[in-house]
Amino acid sequence: MNPSRSEAQRGFTLLELLVAVAILAIAMGALLSGFARYASQAGYLRERSIATWVAHNRLTEIELEAEWPGTGSREGKVEMAGTEWKWRLEVRGTDDPELRRLDLKVLSPLAKDSSADAPTSAQLTGFLRRK
Repeated sequence: MNPSRSEAQRGFTLLELLVAVAILAIAMGALLSGFARYASQAGYLRERSIATWVAHNRLTEIELEAEWPGTGSREGKVEMAGTEWKWRLEVRGTDDPELRRLDLKVLSPLAKDSSADAPTSAQLTGFLRRK
């Protein structure tokens, strides 16, 4: 008994293969998009974490200085984790003459300048009393 031609041919049609490849392409696109978002978020969190460490270190350095900080603005640079970070400090007086308010901003390493609208990676406020 000879099997008929349709019984002997088993497999997928071209249309079925095209649909399967299209589904696979959509799934791979979604996976790649998810991985790209994850990598972007990981970089952002790394930048924010290091900038916060820079800010904490700078506030601690000011706290350990022997002289009482005068009011006004200061800027500087520091290197941490292989990157140069710019910081901006604003020292303000308070209602208590023995207390100063310290507002510290650490600028994004991508910031070209330290203008007021430069992107900030971290911002801390501290208070320092006269010793």
